[in-house]
Amino acid sequence: MTGQGPERAEVLGLVRQLPLLGAVSRVARRAVRRQVTEERLPDAQIEVLRTVEANPGIGTRAVAERLQLVPNTVSTIVGDLVRAGLLRRARDRSDRRAARLYLTEQAVNRLAAWVAAGDDVLSEALLRLDEDDRRSLEQAMPALRRLLDVLDEEDAPDESDAGHRASPRGTTNGQSVSGSRSTPASTP
Repeated sequence: MTGQGPERAEVLGLVRQLPLLGAVSRVARRAVRRQVTEERLPDAQIEVLRTVEANPGIGTRAVAERLQLVPNTVSTIVGDLVRAGLLRRARDRSDRRAARLYLTEQAVNRLAAWVAAGDDVLSEALLRLDEDDRRSLEQAMPALRRLLDVLDEEDAPDESDAGHRASPRGTTNGQSVSGSRSTPASTP
């Protein structure tokens, strides 16, 4: 970071408070887990499901590109999700070698249950805050999204490590990298 004056001290104060965002997310997920009886899926599986949810008929390679993961890793995750009854593979009509991915009804229901539980948990918590606190949180959201964009931009993989890092956008800005709905508490 450039600059050493009062602006840097102010920024460092903010930096030291940002871990609160992760703590809020973790505590919210735990509260949702207490409400939903189904076993929680690994984060990588959740991201694949959310990507397919936002892009029905997407291929495995495209999922890997969107999540910035190695195609073999995504292929393994897809296989696990198919065996679990959460994803369905269908042959592409124009290219019989390619498979298209779709959520099963079980996956749709599971994601919806987690979103509803997350909405309930966060709504109840926010209602316990006073109006000024809720307004402050609402006003902070655009700045947090811009911060995420800056961090994501700086973390963009270069040619030497392309496909090896997942984007942080998956669960922190209210929208997944693929455009599906995701909140800190809506993780199945």
